Amino acid sequence: MSFDVSIVIPTWNGLHLLRENLPCVQVAAQAYRRKSGGSTEIIVVDDGSQDETALAIPSEFPDIRLVKRRHNQGFAIACNTGLQSCRFSLLAFLNNDVRIDENYLVFQALHFHDPKVFAVTAKVFEWDRPIFAAGGRFGRFRRGFWSLYFNYDVSVSSAQEWIERRKLLSAYAVGGFSTYSREKLEALGGFSELLSPFHWEDVDLSYRGWKRGWEVHYEPRSIAYHRSSSTINAHFKKKFVETVSFRNRLLFHWINLHSSTYLCRHLIILSLLFLTRILVLDIPFYRSFFQALLQVPQVRRLRQLEREKARRTDAEISRLLKRFYRSTPIEIYYNQQEVIQRHPEFEEAEV
Repeated sequence: MSFDVSIVIPTWNGLHLLRENLPCVQVAAQAYRRKSGGSTEIIVVDDGSQDETALAIPSEFPDIRLVKRRHNQGFAIACNTGLQSCRFSLLAFLNNDVRIDENYLVFQALHFHDPKVFAVTAKVFEWDRPIFAAGGRFGRFRRGFWSLYFNYDVSVSSAQEWIERRKLLSAYAVGGFSTYSREKLEALGGFSELLSPFHWEDVDLSYRGWKRGWEVHYEPRSIAYHRSSSTINAHFKKKFVETVSFRNRLLFHWINLHSSTYLCRHLIILSLLFLTRILVLDIPFYRSFFQALLQVPQVRRLRQLEREKARRTDAEISRLLKRFYRSTPIEIYYNQQEVIQRHPEFEEAEV
């Protein structure tokens, strides 16, 4: 059985990036149709751009469908617009600053023969250097928060069995280069628009998928190249980005931590941070915290919804991921070039 794939690319003032990267997306779509027999469509969601995107895409790429939004509202809302506009059973979301290899879709689609799979994330290199930038996401709950800043990778030779079984787990699928089950994505209500304009929406989506009893996988044969934060860094100041990111990190935990043990640990650490960050004049921390507090009514509504739908607990997700990390030949990357080989820090006990 082959799957039909909708490729959705949100963009904002990124015509120069689309012109550079859409040709390789078209090549990958052609390769997927040829090798799998499935159909494809490419949708560009123009999120209120002020450049010439709306005029250029129909004339320069007539086989690509353009969906125009009147106002810019961020990644989650643009992706949800693509979800509402697509036709096929798999959704491959791509940032406009991502270049993909010819077989990118072929390898990701294989995972969806397993009905438990919700999303598959790719192996990503720096744009113009052969440096590993992102892969499977290493996640653990520690010090009151989910820590999700590490990547892991495997060599094809040392982990061939795992790769062929398509069972490399990832804490979350990175929204800019991952493919999702449309049916499951719709069941989750798409990306959380509360987290607009950016950051943590893909973590939140994947974690809610894990809670529903599904899986998120990593496919190291699906290769992409990324110009990191080309849109965000070009349009927003660093302080604003940091404030929004930590605000959304707090909202993610308040909505999705349902275990009393995990929630208590989070609130204890958060209280200590609240009392101590003033000593180092960490004003952005307080700005983020109070912005998150303003969203408490929506947090309560979403929290209740997710509690009712959950099929796994926070502790079960933590144990599942830990078992996988310990049993699989992986290398954990602290940053793009520093590899942690089973550092003792990663073996600490977790509740």
